[in-house]
Amino acid sequence: MDNDLPEECYQAIQSLIRATPTVLVGSGFSCGYNLPGMSELGSHLIKTIPDYLTNDSIRKTWETSLERIRDNLENGLNTISLGSDGRNEIIDGLRKETARLILERTKIAEEIIQSQSSHQSLPLPRLLRKLFHGAPQNAESIAVITTNYDTLVELFCDIASLPIDTGFSGYRYRKPRKENLFLTQYELSYVIDGRKRIKKHQPSLTVRIYKPHGSITWNKTENGPVEVTNDTSCIDKAIVIPGPSKYEDALTNTLFDSIRTEMNAVLSKTNSLLCLGFGFNDVHLQGVIKNRLRDGMPTLILTRGLTPSIESLIRDHKHIIAISKKDDGSECYFNGEKYYSKKSLWELDPFLIEFIE
Repeated sequence: MDNDLPEECYQAIQSLIRATPTVLVGSGFSCGYNLPGMSELGSHLIKTIPDYLTNDSIRKTWETSLERIRDNLENGLNTISLGSDGRNEIIDGLRKETARLILERTKIAEEIIQSQSSHQSLPLPRLLRKLFHGAPQNAESIAVITTNYDTLVELFCDIASLPIDTGFSGYRYRKPRKENLFLTQYELSYVIDGRKRIKKHQPSLTVRIYKPHGSITWNKTENGPVEVTNDTSCIDKAIVIPGPSKYEDALTNTLFDSIRTEMNAVLSKTNSLLCLGFGFNDVHLQGVIKNRLRDGMPTLILTRGLTPSIESLIRDHKHIIAISKKDDGSECYFNGEKYYSKKSLWELDPFLIEFIE
């Protein structure tokens, strides 16, 4: 153990993991696999969106917001207001080019991951296996919420040989379930009662993946989103993009509304929360989380850098444990105090070795 961190910190982290936390995966996690962050996405959109603009009036709408977009992608896009000329064309281009870039980078990342002979020992599969096999006997699922469009979480579940549920059913072209997005899965087992062998159906644990911003596997169709894996030919994806239509999409689309409801139900009752590369910059997701933090929900944040939002949460909720990069080591916030470790504990692999394995 690292003597620079108090024993109580180890105990608190281990207790949080034993409680089977909901895992919240943000863009910082995917950036570790060379997926684009907001800055790179912004550069891509600035370069490609002009090809979607069909007249001078629409180009003027785009160019009016361009300087602010260069400064901050989401804030800049939010200056394209309702009623602006060509707003729908711009949104269409934003969605398609965002999907195109994420599709390209996800394909490369997944090929690299799968080419590694030791991919079974990558950190997220190890964490997910730990949570899955350590879950309470009556648990129905392990909950993973990701704001990322990519499919790295799904891939890592496959690598870990864990069954997943994305809220869709079918085989080749999967549709969202109509009544309840997520269903309890059952498996057949046998119980010996005296001389009799009795059939029994009992809950079968799955990893439920909640994607409130959509996915590059969700194709837009006239009849609603359809999940199709490995379809790089379609860039018209059901995703909630940064900027002017973000909340409109999520509030008006039936699927996104259902996902948000299911996700909030999970967050309202989870025993603990583990955040990986999530900057807490998305107001869309944080209402229930902030209420739970006020109630003292055990929370651990692993992040390369502390965003102003995370710093504010740490000040307001002393029980949050946050570990971030500091020089060649890590800075750990625990019980309102700040500690330093020479180890890169903000990265999932060293973290698992130090605290869990």
